[in-house]
Amino acid sequence: MPLATSLAIFQSCNITGVPKSTRCAILRDMVKVRKAERRPPLNKTHKLKRQDWAKKYLKTDFSKVLWTDEMRVSLDGPDGWARGWIGKGQRAPVRLRRQQGGGGVLVWAGIIKDELVGPFRVEDGVKLNSQSYCQFLEDTFFKQWYRKKSASFKKNMIFMQDNAPSHASKYSTAWLARKGIKEEKLMTWPPCSPDLNPIENLWSIIKCEIYKEGKQYTSLNSVWEAVVAAARNVDGEQIKTLTESMDGRLLSVLAKKGGYIGR
Repeated sequence: MPLATSLAIFQSCNITGVPKSTRCAILRDMVKVRKAERRPPLNKTHKLKRQDWAKKYLKTDFSKVLWTDEMRVSLDGPDGWARGWIGKGQRAPVRLRRQQGGGGVLVWAGIIKDELVGPFRVEDGVKLNSQSYCQFLEDTFFKQWYRKKSASFKKNMIFMQDNAPSHASKYSTAWLARKGIKEEKLMTWPPCSPDLNPIENLWSIIKCEIYKEGKQYTSLNSVWEAVVAAARNVDGEQIKTLTESMDGRLLSVLAKKGGYIGR
């Protein structure tokens, strides 16, 4: 019974008359309190496109795919992360409450095989549209990483990005094509599919690290420095585990007929 109340769980076992405090004490040793995950709803068309995508890339060498995405980090962190046990007699720490989480930083990164690309920081105040996104890639990804790679690497690399408007526009697609990233070198992407992108798991690792114990930040530079430090602590084996999970993800989405795979 996912997300059931303690009362509902006990009633399903035909157990009544147990106080809430006792129910919670018993369940605490067996289960965890979790919030429901927020995901875009999948309609029939979405599911069909996810299945088509999985079939198309089923025989792909995923060690050649660069998985990319942006992440926004705020000074205060996600809602609900500042929870935890405290000892008897201790006072709960005080947290600042600021509008919009105190502001934040937009971060871009990629992973390929066992390598982290970036992270790179989007300039504060810049809204990513097609033009600014392409300029950002030029100044960071292309100049600082891609240009150093061999011709054979560039020939075989597949670039993945999601369908955000700044990514999927005609302007951005044409610009990437001029960079040699076109046709089979630019991965198509199904709608509403963050669960299929392994870099989302990297973002989770980084956020867990920078916001552990309810940590908050006082400046955009300090939260950015925390992101960089956390990213540097993710070793190649962890990244390889994420990129090597793709075969399993594709098989799972086919088994679920295009439904979410729970990654």
